[in-house]
Amino acid sequence: GEPHRNNMDFYCGALLAVYDMANEGIDCNLNVCDIMNADSGFDMESLTKSDMIIGPVSTADLTRMFNAAPAGTTVVSPLDPRAEKLITEHSSMIQIPTPHQVQSRDLIKWMEEDFTEGDRAVMITEKGARQTGIVNIMKEALDSSSLAYQTFSYSILEGRDVTEALTGLMSEEGKNRIVIASESEAFVNDVVRNLNLLIYNNLDIVLYAPSKIRGFDTIEVENLHKTSTHVSLAYYVDYESPLVKEFLLKYRALFNTEPNQFAFQGYDVTRYFADQYTKAGKNYWKEGLDGNETEMLQSTFMLRRQPSGGHLNNGIRRIVYDNGYSIKRVK
Repeated sequence: GEPHRNNMDFYCGALLAVYDMANEGIDCNLNVCDIMNADSGFDMESLTKSDMIIGPVSTADLTRMFNAAPAGTTVVSPLDPRAEKLITEHSSMIQIPTPHQVQSRDLIKWMEEDFTEGDRAVMITEKGARQTGIVNIMKEALDSSSLAYQTFSYSILEGRDVTEALTGLMSEEGKNRIVIASESEAFVNDVVRNLNLLIYNNLDIVLYAPSKIRGFDTIEVENLHKTSTHVSLAYYVDYESPLVKEFLLKYRALFNTEPNQFAFQGYDVTRYFADQYTKAGKNYWKEGLDGNETEMLQSTFMLRRQPSGGHLNNGIRRIVYDNGYSIKRVK
């Protein structure tokens, strides 16, 4: 069969990580087994000899891997956020994608850190929409914070009445810090448009939005900058970073193409875990993972040990769409 294109990009990133480590004197023996479909088998000899296994991607294939690999073998889940549920059953699992609830809680924490006297906090939700997890997560995070906030719910059919109702909740002196508790592109787009109308009425608006907003094609990017949109997310590449620039040059030279997010992830995951293993050794390398924050090219790794014994990444990157029409990472 044909390997998935995303898998190939991930392998290219991993290969470049091994290349860099070799130049630093680190000996890494890399075996690749591409899982193209449910019938694909595992190389049992390679599994038995491996110090760690990176992948597969899907929850189903990871489950097959845990059933096939020798007990206690470290398995790194590199890409699928839905695989998080497996960590309660497997003490040797390391889940890399930062869960959406961690991103949402960090967004509210950021809002709380920015809050000053005279500011207002408002959570906007979609009236009549199917209740999703993000609404409950945002509400729980706000309730556990020190913020006194108001909730405003409306449907996109309500038209001009929305801006008048929102204006009544706003502060004319301080900043109005707005969080959208929705992942519906149509609704988020409508909220952003309405907030921009309030800005034209000389209200100071700062928007705190779910990470999915970066993938919404219908939202005018200019409106995100006007609302000083703040986003907490799992992945972000700062192309001004010297390390990123170095990676780009090497990747282009080796593969004659531009790296995508899967290539960056292949590099980050392979480099990080091989480095950790090399520094600490076979018997101790996982002991140093808990709470140790490490900046990679695209991801921040801050692994937390779970009750099961496995590790879950809590690393976050914060970005702001500023008034100069650039996107800046906030550390």
